[in-house]
Amino acid sequence: MNAETISSGRLACLLRDAAAGMLPDMAAADLIIRHGHFLHEPAFRRIIAAGASVTDGQPFAVIRWNAALFALENGHLPCSGSERAVLLIAASLAGPGIAISLRENLGSLDRRNIILVTDAITAANG
Repeated sequence: MNAETISSGRLACLLRDAAAGMLPDMAAADLIIRHGHFLHEPAFRRIIAAGASVTDGQPFAVIRWNAALFALENGHLPCSGSERAVLLIAASLAGPGIAISLRENLGSLDRRNIILVTDAITAANG
């Protein structure tokens, strides 16, 4: 299975299914999905690992957060300042050891994105 060829709707379902039960992972995946930019971006789709579970053969997809940050920092993931901030915040929710400055990232967000981020932070904490 290839994340580049899956429909955005199906990919969103697979990401949510893979994160199910892990509140920070679910919140991060949902932030990316609800934001709406990244699942339509071919460069981001290449960062998503998609395949079939070895235990039951069910399809899955996960965002490789460290790969996303590497691509972002090295200019391989084109995005605006607010899109960058959303990705960094999502990565910090899902990726153990990924620390960001909220002060530096919240300033570039409009009202809609602030709502998405605060919803994600609330969801990550149950």
